[in-house]
Amino acid sequence: MQTATIQRATFEAMIAQAEREFPDECCGFIIGAGADEEVRPIRNIQNARHAENPAAFARDARTAFLMEPKEHLAVLTEVDRRKLRLAAVYHSHPEHDAYFSATDRAQACLFDPAEPDYPETLHIVLSIRGGKFARAAAFAWNAALKDFAEITLEIG
Repeated sequence: MQTATIQRATFEAMIAQAEREFPDECCGFIIGAGADEEVRPIRNIQNARHAENPAAFARDARTAFLMEPKEHLAVLTEVDRRKLRLAAVYHSHPEHDAYFSATDRAQACLFDPAEPDYPETLHIVLSIRGGKFARAAAFAWNAALKDFAEITLEIG
């Protein structure tokens, strides 16, 4: 099984955000690599979109996330400007297991449903139960399977 490693401080920052934002899903990015990786939390605007248009955004932030577009773009711009790696996208699943859902896959493959937008980018899902971290799982694109597959996540 393939393995990915993230720094302990990165892992703890993601968990703190997920617990703080519970019972809603949190979301964000990890940029850089190794000792130089950085966490970039992004505001989840799913509740606002749901309130504005419940027909188009049927789910609220307890079961979905939508990254605030300007914050999302700012991180991608920073990655390009600093010539960093977009290491991971992360989000939480409040009161659910850490799995890669069909919705998660669809969001990861917005431009082409058959291929991920960022094939080298890891996806990390955090299970938060009762407001406390329960489990993390990492998923990477498997070109042979043409799908995301769970990989081992090591904390360095």
